[in-house]
Amino acid sequence: MSKKRENFDPKVVQLTLPLSEIPSGRRESGTLRTKERVKAALKDGIAKCGLPREVIAEELTRLTGESISVHSLNNWVAPGKEDRSLPLEYAAALTVITGDVRIVQAALSCAGLLVLSEEDASFFHLGKLVAEERARSRKKRQLLEKIRV
Repeated sequence: MSKKRENFDPKVVQLTLPLSEIPSGRRESGTLRTKERVKAALKDGIAKCGLPREVIAEELTRLTGESISVHSLNNWVAPGKEDRSLPLEYAAALTVITGDVRIVQAALSCAGLLVLSEEDASFFHLGKLVAEERARSRKKRQLLEKIRV
């Protein structure tokens, strides 16, 4: 038995937006492809952290609570393994283990997003405070000139 349609008004038409109207419509095809950059950043991060891949896999398993083998880790960094990408849910653990934020930066920078370490975030917040203080000082000066005090 088919479902009965409820009072469908044939005069109402759903309009679809052209792709140029959605935020991603202005981007060229393929500009957000990050697979190669993430693989390279992960490979470099693993090499620079000085830990053997077996230890990294064990620590990933411990931190995520999921079984992650050294073979999975090897597949994520292998250039020939196009069908094996680093799952996003492991990116935070890998960043903590390797101490390298470039793994996450490689995935997000093309979208205009920045990833900062805690130390770098402190500098960012300090700079933001200084800029806000200067803007307030400028506004204060303008108001004082306006009232001629």
